[in-house]
Amino acid sequence: MSPMTMTLGGIVGVILAGIFGYLGARLARASSRESNTTDNWSEMFKANEAQLARMDTRITQQDERINRLESMLRDEQKRFRLAIMFIRDLLRWIEHHVPGQQPPSVPDSLKEEV
Repeated sequence: MSPMTMTLGGIVGVILAGIFGYLGARLARASSRESNTTDNWSEMFKANEAQLARMDTRITQQDERINRLESMLRDEQKRFRLAIMFIRDLLRWIEHHVPGQQPPSVPDSLKEEV
């Protein structure tokens, strides 16, 4: 699975958690309307605060994961560019130092890059 797919999956997970949290809060409010006592309101607020704290923790974890994955992606892209530059240099070196010999063919997936 690619880093971008994993990142998008994490983001979708956070969004879904938010939606389910919102719907849960709406259902909790609807059921608490029937009993309008101070204790029920207090319990509902405590439950909402706890749920928001869990969601904040998950969002923070997802942000850290996204930052880590973006950093890994930048490193891989840099390594790829360096590898392509090296391959180009090698092909030029082969042309210059081994005239008349055909270097190995470049794979189709890299032909545009090299």
